[in-house]
Amino acid sequence: MNKIALYILPAIIILIVGYVSFTDVLFQQTDHKYFFISLLIIYPAIFLIHGVITAILKGNIYISLGISTLGFLITILIWANSSAIGYILVYLLLGFLGYGAVLFFQKGK
Repeated sequence: MNKIALYILPAIIILIVGYVSFTDVLFQQTDHKYFFISLLIIYPAIFLIHGVITAILKGNIYISLGISTLGFLITILIWANSSAIGYILVYLLLGFLGYGAVLFFQKGK
């Protein structure tokens, strides 16, 4: 059960953040600042934290980040344009960085 939540929960959070950021549900968006905040701060943080938690729970990083990437792609296809797809490489790098950092510090013990 924990592994399923580990793999699916971040993708659900990504979709929720996309819905809130890219629509006028909670905030009246005239300058798209929430769009940029989510792309530049929230999504990278989600991927980084997801990599860290995956390493701590000893999950499969490829499945974990693959499902999160799929959630981000769905978000992009629904609410944004294709220029945001380039961010995926940075987000994946941050996910692997978080995963690798935890493994590095665990081996040091």
